[in-house]
Parts: sequence; structure tokens; C-alpha cells
Amino acid sequence: MHAGLPKYIPFNLKDNEVAGFQEGDEASLETLKEKVLINTSGRERKLPLKILGDGELNVKLNLKARAFSASAKEKLEAAGCSLTVLPGRKKWVKPPVAKNLARAEE
Repeated sequence: MHAGLPKYIPFNLKDNEVAGFQEGDEASLETLKEKVLINTSGRERKLPLKILGDGELNVKLNLKARAFSASAKEKLEAAGCSLTVLPGRKKWVKPPVAKNLARAEE
């Protein structure tokens, strides 16, 4: 039942022209919500942001997202952008399993 549901809110590089970001601006989930470029209703309001590489980027930005596609990462690094990968939520595990995992790491 969960297979067809999205795991991220996508944002393509080509959408930057619509967003109107300037040199040195920060692009994150919050700033995209403020500019009403992503849908924040229903289930999607809790999803993290993923930057996709469709299009080109002409300005340097400070990007903060949970994930970047390989093509987006390549294009952004070539443009000199600052990339910040935000940490994800830890998956809940039963306490006995967590105890065994902690022992294994020691």
C-alpha cells in the first residue's frame, strides 16, 4: 500500500528561474514553502525535500535538503553552490533490537 507514495518533495533546478533566487540566497524547504513553489498540503507537508537535476542553474545558492540526485549534485558543485545534506529521522526499532545493535557497534 505504501509503494506508490512519494518519499520526497521534488524540486528541479529548472524551477529556480520561477523561484527568483538571487546570488547567495538559501534554498531550503522553508524558503520554497514561503515562495509557494511546493505543495504543503496533506501528507506532503511532512515529507523532506529532494533536489533533482532537471535543468540548469545560473546562480550560486546555499542549498539545504535531505537528498540530492546524482545529476543535481554534479551540476550544483560545478556551479559553486554550497550543499548541506540534512539528517533524516532514525527508524524506530524495538528496544531489544536497539540494545543488540548498540552491543554490535562496541
